Amino acid sequence: MRNFLKLTVFSAFLATGFVVFFINPTAAGSASTVENNVDNAGSPRTLYVQNCATCHGSNGKAQTARGRKLEADDLTGSEAKGLSTARVIRLISNGKGKMPAFRRKLTGAQIESIAGYIRSL
Repeated sequence: MRNFLKLTVFSAFLATGFVVFFINPTAAGSASTVENNVDNAGSPRTLYVQNCATCHGSNGKAQTARGRKLEADDLTGSEAKGLSTARVIRLISNGKGKMPAFRRKLTGAQIESIAGYIRSL
């Protein structure tokens, strides 16, 4: 009975993935710009909000309660602060201080997209 339940759950999961992949045009790889579709995971802003805004805030100023507690960096003006895109990519990928590394959670393209967004703040 237990194996049957596992097989049923797995089959439902697989079927859902199949339907989403073949029914959803963005998941099937429709053409769009990097701004609108980065590895089918959303816009650079969406990726930033999902992964960074908890600490750095939606505006990048790190004025959230968690950001203040963890002493998160203000990301605004990163270009003026001399942070190259390559440096921002390394920081996101490898983490810094209390900031976790995102190299296993995000793809390289997603990290590059977030880095570009951060540099625009």
